[in-house]
Amino acid sequence: MTVHPAVYVYRYFFAGEEAGEGRLEVRPQPEGGMKATLTAEVNLPLPKTRQRWQTETDAEGFSLYFAERVEGRESRVFTVERLEEEGVVLVTQGKESVAFPLLSPYHDPLSLILALPRLDLAPGEVVRFAMPGGRVYVERLPDLEVEGRVRRHLRLRPGLTLVQVEEGLPVRMAQQVGDHVFEAVLEGVEAEPKRRRRWV
Repeated sequence: MTVHPAVYVYRYFFAGEEAGEGRLEVRPQPEGGMKATLTAEVNLPLPKTRQRWQTETDAEGFSLYFAERVEGRESRVFTVERLEEEGVVLVTQGKESVAFPLLSPYHDPLSLILALPRLDLAPGEVVRFAMPGGRVYVERLPDLEVEGRVRRHLRLRPGLTLVQVEEGLPVRMAQQVGDHVFEAVLEGVEAEPKRRRRWV
């Protein structure tokens, strides 16, 4: 998404109503990967939650480490770590950990978002990526024109998520949640986020 540290601010909407804000901090690494943290305050649908995702990627953009913390009525923490030397993927939830064989590079939810602008797909083409516990298919849809500017349009499955990319940035993401649509719309870009350590 960027060759310099930056913060991307997204406004959230649910069923057309304002539903909170997210801040995506991205910091490229000298070896070619990225570190990114998404902190989201989600007000709708109830209950109100605070979510934080963190990813560290390799030079190809695949996940090395992913952590998700959700704070609401109760808190939960989930991490996935790629251990190359051991040849395993270590999944931890709470106090329990399980190791799975490392069969191929994979994406986590946040590394996938970071990778979407770099995908070189023609309209109609589909690419498949492994993810912890499953897979995701990314399809290039016909481009959109919004306010005179062309946006690449992508569809992610399973589930249904639509992503619009403009000038190398995801500028709008929409996901079907029950009978309504949850949207994230890019509101602005800030420079020089603070350095963060792993918080899990």
